[in-house]
Amino acid sequence: MNLERLSPKTSIRGLVKTADKIRALAQAGYSRTEIRDLLSIRYQHVRNVLVRSGIGNISASRSMPQQADVSQSHISTATLHLPTGQPAMLIRSGFRHIGRWVLISPDAFIFEGSCPVEPGVYAFVLKDTVVYVGLSLRGLRGRMDQYRRGHERQRTSARVHKQIKAAIAEGFEVEVLAATPESTVWNGLPVNTAAGLEIALIQTMKPTWNIRMGYSISQA
Repeated sequence: MNLERLSPKTSIRGLVKTADKIRALAQAGYSRTEIRDLLSIRYQHVRNVLVRSGIGNISASRSMPQQADVSQSHISTATLHLPTGQPAMLIRSGFRHIGRWVLISPDAFIFEGSCPVEPGVYAFVLKDTVVYVGLSLRGLRGRMDQYRRGHERQRTSARVHKQIKAAIAEGFEVEVLAATPESTVWNGLPVNTAAGLEIALIQTMKPTWNIRMGYSISQA
């Protein structure tokens, strides 16, 4: 627990309405998932109250209570709770936190954040573990929209769509990291850095949502 934060009991003392308690806890530095658990309510209830109140997403980090506004050009990597492991390694290597998947109804979810239009490599993080790595050659924003829709004719998108929905329906947050490395040249030949990075990360990290042996190409 962050020693700089007021205790939950102190933060909501004297408050009766759930919405008031949600706002008070958020302003005290508690994340949406923490508020959900403290008040024993649905994550979507917490999110709706904070969005309507104009309160940005509060960091899940235990060490940084300040508020992060998802309307900014990008979400600061400091707003993501990445203490150790694969996600932290990606952040140190140049990936940045661009958003998260959020359930808006039992049958639908959205990408909450600011997604680059450029091509690049992306990683989905579940419980501090990289569970999926993919490559988009046509733009990251369009690729996220494919996962949101989960069209059955796009088998990879449909499969990952179901995995995202199942995870967030259970109350977990699926965070998204991304990198847009520039292509390079080797002995006068063009080299797609992003494509090579995707393969290397899958081979090294072995994300559980990448189902092909060795590596998976998930171009869009």
